[in-house]
Amino acid sequence: MGALAVAVATGAVVFLVGRSNPAPSRPPAQPLSVQNLTCSSPPAPRTPAGARAGITEGASIGGREGATLEAELAGIAATGARYLRIDVDWSAIEQQPGVQDWSVVDRIVDGARACGLDVIGLLAYTPGWARSPGTSEHSPPTDPSTFASFARAAVERYAPRGVKAWEIWNEPNLTFFWAPKPDPAGYTALLGPAYDAIKAVDPSSTVISGGLAPAEHQSRREAMKPLTFLEGMYRAGAGGKFDAVGYHPYTYPAMPLDDPGDAAFVKVTPQLHDAMTKHGDRKKQIWGTEMGAPTVPGTSTRFVAEYLTKAFKGWNRWSFTGPLIWYGYLDAGTNPTDPEDNFGLVRADFTPKEPVLGAFKQAMRQRVR
Repeated sequence: MGALAVAVATGAVVFLVGRSNPAPSRPPAQPLSVQNLTCSSPPAPRTPAGARAGITEGASIGGREGATLEAELAGIAATGARYLRIDVDWSAIEQQPGVQDWSVVDRIVDGARACGLDVIGLLAYTPGWARSPGTSEHSPPTDPSTFASFARAAVERYAPRGVKAWEIWNEPNLTFFWAPKPDPAGYTALLGPAYDAIKAVDPSSTVISGGLAPAEHQSRREAMKPLTFLEGMYRAGAGGKFDAVGYHPYTYPAMPLDDPGDAAFVKVTPQLHDAMTKHGDRKKQIWGTEMGAPTVPGTSTRFVAEYLTKAFKGWNRWSFTGPLIWYGYLDAGTNPTDPEDNFGLVRADFTPKEPVLGAFKQAMRQRVR
């Protein structure tokens, strides 16, 4: 997610916009030499819990390379988590029609695979030539087939490198990410051709619908409730065009299992699966493709350690959930009061953020169902 707007009511977050943004806004951090992990270091053994978990770094990882990127990827692998979710940003890769620059994604994918991480590719964002004049990259393309062609090219390039999971767009139920307003039918028109294009290249891949934000209390101008959006997708014919439903069950500053507000974790997650069951998709899973909490005043390191422990424990008890992806591993900056700088398990200089990092590693050893 990359930009964050939060409003707090009755102790619960009611507006979260995604942290996947086309361009990183801060320079890359430099690792401490004493903690300069490399992928030659033996990774932590992968447990059943770790196999159902991952990390997403947002757009900031795209600005890192060399020893810094290797340390970041090796650190993620050392937690015992299986997945790395990354942006595969159409607006950055294909700024001119037919001219594609994959160098940033190549660097991350190849580094992640060398560290034993499985990649979830987030396909999103529209270059200027493919959208209406006066709109932003967070607007859908005027012709969904152009996005499908990009999706096909991405799978042709990265399926041979072991990328088997693809998420289609980020938080399309928010106006911030689907301008000018959320549109389940419009999103389904994008999802369907992209699904077909991906499956034509790699039938064994997993296609995840765009992770929906927990937007229970937002106005219609800003967001659509996840359940309302999913039902709208089904009405538009999306049922056969995804293998898993994406959801972002953020609840901070409330704890996941006792959220007194919109209950984005404990109430909405099962409601989404109930809707899937009603439409014949009972056997499909919900993938939590993004969840986290910043270590800032009001949500201390101790709070975040407890928050993530409860989140993974609760998520892994459900039979209908797939992986839960944590945002994120490395802090994006150093301002101690800016939430966007402080979602990591480690600080921007790679100093472990305890007890958060230890709690995450312990969560990778929890019992699964």
